[in-house]
Amino acid sequence: MNLPLDPLRGLYGAQAPGPAAPVAPAQTTDGKSFQDVLNDFVKQVDQTQHQYDHAIGAVERGETDNLHRVMLAQNEAQLSLKLAVEVRNKLVEAYKETMRTQF
Repeated sequence: MNLPLDPLRGLYGAQAPGPAAPVAPAQTTDGKSFQDVLNDFVKQVDQTQHQYDHAIGAVERGETDNLHRVMLAQNEAQLSLKLAVEVRNKLVEAYKETMRTQF
């Protein structure tokens, strides 16, 4: 029986696989990477929190008595923070699942 010197030769063609080529980060249609999208998301959440703080400060200083605007800013800030927490939870869950599947 004639065995090849490289047992993987038949599986991979002429040569055994070498080191993996670096993978380029995936980008959206507008050229943003996943990190850029996450950074923009965090900035938007932070901006809504600052808008709420500004609305509360304006009422405290007596610059406005528009409580409707304050309540809208509060609801928007709460919703954006809840969304950020849920996104974070899903990312952590996906990371843990990925770590479980590696061998």
